[in-house]
Amino acid sequence: MGFTKQSVAVTLLVTCSIARTVLHFQTFSNLSLQQVRSTAYSPEVDKRQIRDDTSLFRSGQRFRPKNSGESAATGKCAINLFGLPRAFQSLVLPSLVQSVIRPNALHNCDYFVHYYYLTYEKEGRANSGGRLDPDEILLLKQAVHNVSPNSIVEFRYDQEQAFWDQYQPLIDRIRTVNDTDGHYLYFPWRDKSYLYTLTTDNIVKMWHSIQSAWELMTEHETMKSRRYDRVAMLRSDVVYMTPIDLFQANRQPLRDGAKVAVVPAFGRYPVSDRMIIGPRDAVEIWAAQRFDRLETHVQFVQERCSGWGMHSEKFINWTVFPAIRETNTTIVEDDFMCFFRARADESVMTNDCEGTRGRIAAPSIVKNLGSDKIEVLESILGRKCANKTSNPSASLLRCPK
Repeated sequence: MGFTKQSVAVTLLVTCSIARTVLHFQTFSNLSLQQVRSTAYSPEVDKRQIRDDTSLFRSGQRFRPKNSGESAATGKCAINLFGLPRAFQSLVLPSLVQSVIRPNALHNCDYFVHYYYLTYEKEGRANSGGRLDPDEILLLKQAVHNVSPNSIVEFRYDQEQAFWDQYQPLIDRIRTVNDTDGHYLYFPWRDKSYLYTLTTDNIVKMWHSIQSAWELMTEHETMKSRRYDRVAMLRSDVVYMTPIDLFQANRQPLRDGAKVAVVPAFGRYPVSDRMIIGPRDAVEIWAAQRFDRLETHVQFVQERCSGWGMHSEKFINWTVFPAIRETNTTIVEDDFMCFFRARADESVMTNDCEGTRGRIAAPSIVKNLGSDKIEVLESILGRKCANKTSNPSASLLRCPK
């Protein structure tokens, strides 16, 4: 029950006409980011399919939990980590042990990691930057083996220059090519939070890291002549606040053979691009086909709703998710799953699982997390955190070790 190409086209044409009507009266430069999003597309339309998928799961038409304590589904599983490890030993690793490694020890999942070997990060869109110790991520191997001694743990990294040697031609194209109206074709100029050229550069870096972790896994599959049944693609720079079991969705065990992909119910712009768990063939589209689908995507967007280019979440919503649904996979938003982005200075973004009026994040996440998210965070880390500013409602906490 997925979007057809025709239905996506109709949806985009409708939303574009709304956007053009609004733009006739006022320019985007005079709007806030939230106003831009609300006028350029309708979240209710954009998210209709994923909500339909989720309601199908909850209705029990396809899946029946065996019980609340164990997964009915079984199979060979892989957990692939990607990205730039920030404060990995201090913030990320304790949460991985508690929320990922232990819950999946019963399944004996293997781990494949790609990371960038950087010792300093520059300031970014939502990041103050700082010093990095890339070798900290190697501590993951012992942490996994302490709990799951038979699991495979493999690593691969790229130096900064190696990345640029490979992707400079593509990035030059992304930075310079215009559409027929003279606007950037790839750069999402409608989203005023995007920084030219930093944001799209970082999107390419993220895509490469995701694909590299996937390729490391597939090389192991070839060597062992056995494919994984279920795969998770997880970030290596977040504090995992809730347990993640590869064979559950919304804390309900999946039935054996069920084709279900799980994504977060937060960071929805209009859907989350931060992680996925699912059947191998579905996750392959998410992890290994982004570059292959980019040209078709930007041309499609330019013809129907120009200005969004390679916007990260819209690329997932308009191109990746429809392709996943074509594999007969149901995409489910998890109402319990929550993780906070970590920063190099050992600060944590504690509002990541929240949003206004349920549009950006499902209200159930905070409710299910408990009455005091800071207490949960401190329990995972085993130490106290403090506001980075004097504002008691600040969402950026420092949690130095």
